[in-house]
Amino acid sequence: MAIKQILWGTFLKIIFGFLLLLMSASMVVVAGHALSRITLMEKESVVFLVCFFVYFFIHFLLYKPILSHVMAHELTHALAAVLMGGKVTSIHASTTGGTTIVNKTHLFISLAPYIFPLYTVISLGLYAIAAQPFKIYLIGLVGFTYSFHLALTGYSLSHHQPDLKEGGVVFSLIFIFSGNMIVLMFLISILWPQALSLPQACSETFHWAWHFAQSLFQLLKSHFPSPEGKPT
Repeated sequence: MAIKQILWGTFLKIIFGFLLLLMSASMVVVAGHALSRITLMEKESVVFLVCFFVYFFIHFLLYKPILSHVMAHELTHALAAVLMGGKVTSIHASTTGGTTIVNKTHLFISLAPYIFPLYTVISLGLYAIAAQPFKIYLIGLVGFTYSFHLALTGYSLSHHQPDLKEGGVVFSLIFIFSGNMIVLMFLISILWPQALSLPQACSETFHWAWHFAQSLFQLLKSHFPSPEGKPT
C-alpha cells in the first residue's frame, strides 16, 4: 500500500509540475508583454528602477542584510502556517539561519518565503493607503524591497535549503518560479495598471497556456504513427 501511495503521489507531482511549467511559460510571455508596455521614462518607473538597482549594488558590492532576510523568511513560514490552520510554537532568527516550529508541515508552508516578498507586500500596503504626494517614495521602497527579495531568495537557494525537501528539489524550484511569476504580474498590475490588469493577466495566461498545450500536442502527434500505421 505504501509503495502504491508513493507511486501515485509521484505521478500526481509530475502532472502538477508539468502544468506549473506550462503556466510559468505563459506567465513569462504575459509579463514580458506587460513590461514592454511600461513607459520607462515616466517618473514612477525611473524611481522604481533606480531603487531596484540600488539594492542590487548594495547586495553584490557592499553588504548582504542576512538578518533582515532571515527574519522575513521565518515570519513568512509562520504566516503561511497560520493560514493553513497550523499553530506557531516559536520563531528564531539570526545571521546564521533561523527556525520556525509549527505543528504541521505543508508544501506551501515550506516554500512560502521563497515566493512571498514580505517587505514588498508591506510597502504595497502603505502605497495603497498613502496620500498621492507620498506614493512616489513608496514606489521606490517597493522597488528596493522587491530587489531585496529576488537577490536574497537567489542567494538562499544557492545554498543548501532543507525547505526544498518537502516537495523534492526539482518540483520545489518549479513551484517557486511559478509563484514568483504570479507575484511579478500582481506587482505590475498594482503599479502599472495601464500595462496589465489582473483580469487581463489571468485571461492572457490561460490563452498562452492553451496555445502552448496545443503546440506541444501537435509536436508530439507528429512523432507518433496514426492508427492506420501512417505518420500523421
